[in-house]
Amino acid sequence: MSTLNSAQEAVDTVANQAIHAALQQTFAVGGAIINNATGELIAALHNNVLMPFPGNATTWFLPHDPTAHGERQLVDWYYQNAVRLNLPAPDQLTVVTTLDPCAMCAGSLLTAGFNVAVSAIDDYAGINYNSQFNFPSLPPTIRQQAQGTWAYYAVAAPVSRPYQGSTRPVFGGESIDSAGYFLCSSIFSASVNTVRDASNNSGLPPDQLQNPATLPANSKVRQALTALSPFALTVQSTNPRDPGVELAAPLLKTAQQSRVFNSVALIDPFGNLLACLGGAEDQSPIRTAFMETTRNYAVMRWTLMNDPDPAVRAEAGHYLTHPKYGTFVFLYAPDPSTPQAVMTFGAYGSTMEGPVPQNYPSNLQYVLLPGNTTAQALSTLAQNLPPFYTQSVQVAPAQVLSQDLINAVRNGV
Repeated sequence: MSTLNSAQEAVDTVANQAIHAALQQTFAVGGAIINNATGELIAALHNNVLMPFPGNATTWFLPHDPTAHGERQLVDWYYQNAVRLNLPAPDQLTVVTTLDPCAMCAGSLLTAGFNVAVSAIDDYAGINYNSQFNFPSLPPTIRQQAQGTWAYYAVAAPVSRPYQGSTRPVFGGESIDSAGYFLCSSIFSASVNTVRDASNNSGLPPDQLQNPATLPANSKVRQALTALSPFALTVQSTNPRDPGVELAAPLLKTAQQSRVFNSVALIDPFGNLLACLGGAEDQSPIRTAFMETTRNYAVMRWTLMNDPDPAVRAEAGHYLTHPKYGTFVFLYAPDPSTPQAVMTFGAYGSTMEGPVPQNYPSNLQYVLLPGNTTAQALSTLAQNLPPFYTQSVQVAPAQVLSQDLINAVRNGV
């Protein structure tokens, strides 16, 4: 591993990652984990939301994993490798990134406890979107944590931006040149709308989809769904936006197998349960039930829609919905006082990547609230997110309408 000696070298390193992302035609953002004490570059990654399928000369379907932002990937990379590489604790490391982290990545980094240093501002989806360093989207205690561990490097003339934030991150108090700052900012701006459109428009609308419940047992799409979740296509709700007691058993049985008692189901526009997964927080604290559900469904869909067999590709395209047309149902809503909740709503926004059909009820639902949480607190968190989430995606968590489902889950617990 190389050793970096300044904020400028750190930003140049992550800017190169952003260039690789741009060449891959995904969001042009890069990040790295750096040892505060030594300047050692531990890992560097870039965004992989859109990724070509290995071995395909022609890419038929690009969206790979809506959560595969550089920072989120770095957090999971750390937990996958910390013991093997004998890495320092997160509070002794800094994640340096080209762009102000989105809500998902901010929640991930705060959950893990990394220091964070940033080059450019994202005034639409970034957690410091107002550039005031007051983090209005974060719950009060989490806001204090961010203010004590995050920083935005100063930028030399002609930009002349002062250093903002804590000096705990690596190369605290230092500045970068205007060229590096503008590279980080402009390369992202050049990519964002094209990539967001590709992600948000990567599936057929419901009136053109076919019902996957009609697929035969030997269908590769049906087999992939069953491999993803044993409950796939075993449950159907009469109204996909109003699931009933039929969802209780999958949610409860899946949660019982999880280290943290929770689960999330994805229902398609036909009312089919496509996936119901729990979290893997024993492997990484950010691998919550929602993260596992949205990531695994997306990767499965991406794999099928890049299958060497054109018949399989066509079948996947005609039977598997984009999540924005489906309904996510949590057994327990995320606790709005935690960074995991910010991460979850951010990951939901990244999964949608744009406007969601405004149908009633919401396509982001939960059965129960955790602890002493109130629906108002959950709603307030959603309403305070950066503009991308409030204006474009319009994150609106709501409790399921079915009292029978609520009672069945309560009795099961």
